[in-house]
Formats: sequence, C-alpha cells, structure tokens
Amino acid sequence: MIRQQRAAAALCADIAQRLADPDRVRERLPEPPDPAHAMTLSDGLPGIALLHLEAGDAEVAHRWLSEAVSGARNIPLDAPGLYRGVPALSFALTRAALIAGRPLKAADRLAGQVAEFARDLAAWERSRRPQDGVCVTIGTYDVISGLTGLGAHLLDVPGAWDALAEVLTTLTGLTEPLHLDGRTLPGWWTAQLRNGLAPATPRTGHANVGLAHGVPGPLALLSLAREAGVTVTGQDKAIQVMAQWLMEIRQFTDGDGPWWPRTMVLGHDGEVVPKDTTPGRPSWCYGTAGIARSLYLAGRALDVPEWRDTAVTALRAAVADARRSHETSAAGRLEDAGLCHGWGGLLQTTWRMATDTGDGALRAALPWLADRILELAAPADPFGLVPPARQGTITSDPAGFLTGAAGAALALRTFATDTAPVTGWDRALLVG
Repeated sequence: MIRQQRAAAALCADIAQRLADPDRVRERLPEPPDPAHAMTLSDGLPGIALLHLEAGDAEVAHRWLSEAVSGARNIPLDAPGLYRGVPALSFALTRAALIAGRPLKAADRLAGQVAEFARDLAAWERSRRPQDGVCVTIGTYDVISGLTGLGAHLLDVPGAWDALAEVLTTLTGLTEPLHLDGRTLPGWWTAQLRNGLAPATPRTGHANVGLAHGVPGPLALLSLAREAGVTVTGQDKAIQVMAQWLMEIRQFTDGDGPWWPRTMVLGHDGEVVPKDTTPGRPSWCYGTAGIARSLYLAGRALDVPEWRDTAVTALRAAVADARRSHETSAAGRLEDAGLCHGWGGLLQTTWRMATDTGDGALRAALPWLADRILELAAPADPFGLVPPARQGTITSDPAGFLTGAAGAALALRTFATDTAPVTGWDRALLVG
C-alpha cells in the first residue's frame, strides 16, 4: 500500500501543477469553454480551486478563486443548484474560509444568497400536489441541481441552518406517496424519461435510484444533518421510508451481494419494477457504490445495523464486480479516472466506508482501486490522465472536478494521505 500511496501523491502533485494556471488550462481544453461553464463546480474555476485548497497551495487557489469572482460579475448566477453559479462559487469560498481559519466576506455574502435560493426552491416544491398526481422534478430535489445539493452546502454553514431546516422539511415531503390512476407510487416518482431526464408522463416516468439524481441523495443529506444536530419534524420517519425502499428494491444475481438498478419503472402489469436486469458500473453517480454509502449513512444516523451491514456487503460486491469487469473487459466496467462515473468516485467512496467501518475487505481493496487511476496516468496529455470517454453526445470535461483530472487527483490525495479531506470537498458528493 505504501508504494501506491507514494505514486498517488506524486501523480496528484503532477496534476495540480498542470492545473496551476487558469489561462494555460483554458488553452489546453479540447473545446473553447462556455463562459457560463467556467462558473460550475463540475468543470469550472470553483471546482479546480478545490484541488489547490486541499493541497494547501493558497497562492494558486487564490488565483483560481479570484478569476471565478471576477468572472461572476459578467454572467448570470441565478441557477439554484450546487454545481452552477452562486452556489458553486459559494461552496469553494466556504472551503477557502475553512482553510484560512477566518471568515471571508465574500463567502458569507454568497452563502446568504444560497440560503435564499434554497428557501425559494423549497417553497416552490412545497406548493406541489402529489395527492393530485403532480410529480416532483429531479432538478428540484437532487444533488447536482436541486435542494439536496444546496442543503449539503448549507450543512457546512451554521449561520444558514434555518434555511437548511426548510430544505430538510421539504425533502421529508418526498415521502408523501404519489397517487396515479388508483396506484400508489413513491413520492419521488418523476415524470421524466430515464435517459436524458426529458419530460414524460407519470406512466412513462421513473423513480431514480442513483445518488446523483435519485432518492439516495436526500437520504444521505437527511442522515448527515441529523448527525450534525439539524432536525425537523418527520425527518426520522423520512429516513426510514427512503432507506426501507432501498432495502426492498435490492437485486441479487448468482449469489453475489446486493446491487441496485439505476431506475425503477412501471411494468406491463402496473407494478414498479427495476429497469435494469444486471448490475451497471459501480460508480458514484448511479451505481451501487453511491447508493450503498447513502444507506450506510442512514443506518449510522438511526442506528440500524441491518442497513449498515447491507451497505458494506453491497460495496464489497461492487468492488469485486469492478475487479472482474476490469480483468475481463466486460460490459459496464469503469473506464475513466473521474469522480462521477469513474475510478475516482469509487476510490473516495470506498475509502470513506473503509475508514468509517474498519472493514478489512474494503480497506484491502484501496490499493487496487488506486492502481486503476495510476494506470491511467498519461504524461503526454495536458492534464496528466487519459481523458474521459465521450458519453453519447456529451464530451466530459478532462480537467475539472466531477469528470476530470482535478477530481481524480483529490481522490488520490485522500488515499495517499489516508486522512479525511481537510476542506471536506466530498460533501459535494454527499459521501463525507
């Protein structure tokens, strides 16, 4: 393990050096960045600043954050989700204040704006009428674009806990069932297609199971908030409902550990059934890894050993499946280094679980997972890693936090130091 930790530290340092100059990074991107995209946590300036903050390079981090603050004056910043606009910049500046050990006026000001975004979105969602068959939208509640992501940020801003309480109250409302043609569906059922989340009818919609866009996100936030002492009426009940649903929809294949589908849909007979018949890639965004972490957090918050044990067993199986898929080049294998749907997300999630549980099998898997990122090192590439593969019509960002080199380097740093991130950057993934 020591050998891999040294190699991980070296690659992390190399990536950070390649990402030191914002102008140079922009020049090396395969496509000219959209100015608005520069203000995202996923691909832009705030996300890359997190790497330099975590590495303790205040001067470089300041350069990235200064560019972000300057750019913020020229583009609309009213997007409510954590990964865009004001919330993205606020998240990074809050981490900068943590490292500086003192309040930053800009961080406090932006956190106040995020609190207002959250209150407005929560009030809008509470006006929905599930009893009349009106579905929630994923962008209203999820980690990337909705209330869960905003709440994750506000959880680390004690002065904004009143707004966080409104978010938590609204998310507990997701457990109110949806009534459709005499059928009762989960309250987080959405009238959106699985692929691309385009609008659909409730009958052709789905219940999303991924941590990034599904009910595990609210479950993780409700659980972490409870442990932090932020509670609202109905919170424990909501945790129970969401976690028990995840327990009920578990799938088993050929004696392996439990896994979860990406989505649940309506079958021909009107029953809620899994869309997938085999496990997908064990990623953070949609895979068993992220779902297991959410279930574990719920089991820890309410002290339910069955949930915790199921989560550990599922993650062990997911890591074993990742190994088999990698060694046999099977379908569904992880292929890039990023946090969202690559090895970085699985490494960070497994490190968190191994550290929290002391599980020997998960601990033993960490060097192998780190090796998967290390073997993707590409000195000839501008950002030091094999760039992520194109996802359909989407070109994943090769430099940034969510799919690119910065996020992979952050996961490598956690492994190399074997300590929790000092900035708490993985709060944006709701695994820490």
